[in-house]
Amino acid sequence: MVPHVNRRARYGIVALILVTVGFAALGQGFGTPSGFGPSAAAVGGDAQGRTVGGRDGFFVHDQLAKLVVLLGLSGAAIAVLLTHAFRWRRLLLAVSVIVLGFVLGGVLCPIAAVQNVILKAGTGYLLLFLIPVVLAVLFGRVFCGSVCPFGALQELVHVRRWALRIPPRIGRVLSVVRSLFLVALVARVAATGTSVLDGATPFKAFFEFGGTPVTVAVSALVLVLSIFTFRPFCRVACPLGAFLALVSRLRIFGVRGGAKCVSCKQCDRACAADAMCGGKSRPEECLLCGDCFAACPVGAISIVPPRR
Repeated sequence: MVPHVNRRARYGIVALILVTVGFAALGQGFGTPSGFGPSAAAVGGDAQGRTVGGRDGFFVHDQLAKLVVLLGLSGAAIAVLLTHAFRWRRLLLAVSVIVLGFVLGGVLCPIAAVQNVILKAGTGYLLLFLIPVVLAVLFGRVFCGSVCPFGALQELVHVRRWALRIPPRIGRVLSVVRSLFLVALVARVAATGTSVLDGATPFKAFFEFGGTPVTVAVSALVLVLSIFTFRPFCRVACPLGAFLALVSRLRIFGVRGGAKCVSCKQCDRACAADAMCGGKSRPEECLLCGDCFAACPVGAISIVPPRR
């Protein structure tokens, strides 16, 4: 049942849905090659993901190096989670922004990733895509919370004392936009066999030191919104996040308060993603940031198999 929201919120939600679907349907202009940054030939492949000279290859566009870095940061994220060493998490976010973001050009691009796994499943894109999926099956959205450079940059610029929190009910309704974007994107790629919105992911233009005026403007807008709102792109528009949110419902281990929980709701108030509810996490929104662990006065929060 859809939560009750006021008329202005309903109009805003409808507008966001129309804009999202419109971008997915009409955003072909974002596929125009940028005048900045390296060309496909310069990085060893063509626009179709084939190696120079017409020979097909599994690893293209330095994918092997990206895979190694992604595995390393994912392993570090799991170590932080299992040891509850969340004080190191912000350092991990900074490393992600620097290495996966600025050095490697933004890995994985949330909009491109869900398209490349369909269009280029016979290449290393498949392995890159499977890493966050496997993490989601094991623990939930570890990749989103600690590895993704796009989410990391949003969180690092966020100022909590200036935060404007979205009411949880409206936040849950807005998350539907994220799922609709995923459905529209996959449907369009399946129907046309071409990618769309290339370079439109916020911060992609920054990470690649280029882009179009529109993509730079979108990136700047999301960056400003991130100062006051916790991870706005992740929570409302990220298609990869929408897919991982679905997979996270099947997670093997999750965040939950145990028998010591005194129902003080300190964890609820501490969670910037509004993923905690009475000592139990909502896996589709939980980023495994550890704030609930720090806020719990009795140490009741732990990583355990979810109750079925």
